[in-house]
Amino acid sequence: MAVPQRRTSPSRKRMRRAHDALKETQKIRCSRCNAWNLPHTICENCGHYRGKALLPVEGF
Repeated sequence: MAVPQRRTSPSRKRMRRAHDALKETQKIRCSRCNAWNLPHTICENCGHYRGKALLPVEGF
């Protein structure tokens, strides 16, 4: 059975976990109304995705 010979120091443990932090979500601008939304999603403001109207939105 594998047993570590030395205890992992806090510094080494933190260096190993340095890449585990959450990254900020990336957002893009809608080409039609310039609203910010997540990539590969229908725009909540105008209802368009890749130049096509997919959701009927009133008032736009």
